[in-house]
Amino acid sequence: MKQRVSINLANRPTIQRGSVLLMAMVLLLILTLAATTTMRTSTLELRMAGNEQSRVETFELTQSIVDEVVGNPDNIRVNGDIGYVNCTSNVTGCSANDVAIDTNLLPAAKAGNAAVIVERLAPALTPPPRGIDSSADAFSAARFEVDATYDGNADNEGRVGLVQGVLVLIPRGAQ
Repeated sequence: MKQRVSINLANRPTIQRGSVLLMAMVLLLILTLAATTTMRTSTLELRMAGNEQSRVETFELTQSIVDEVVGNPDNIRVNGDIGYVNCTSNVTGCSANDVAIDTNLLPAAKAGNAAVIVERLAPALTPPPRGIDSSADAFSAARFEVDATYDGNADNEGRVGLVQGVLVLIPRGAQ
């Protein structure tokens, strides 16, 4: 009779070469590099978006300051001579320092960051330009330049400067 011989392969010693481990480590390294690069790119893009937001907010604040100054008739003096300069209190070398900015727009703590210069330009009184739907016989025009600068660098808000021309119509009888 023949005997049946069974071989147990589980107890047999095998030679392991670690090829699966090596492949797993290479794949893990590639995934780690990809994740690190993605995180750095996302962080950079987040900083860029924050800087753009600060730039736009500072620009809009400066434009609001110009609109506030132009909207207040006390800031633009028509009776001044050519070259008359009216400024905020933190600007030196002006004819007057009476330009007021509403504290609802710019709190007192940040008022020192804004500098506004309103200058009367030549010629003194001219006919109004065509196309503004007014009679040249009834009105004269006075030209001004409003130069506003907001410097929020100390608060990481950036620095913006705007210059805007202003034309004031004066009834001829009021001259």
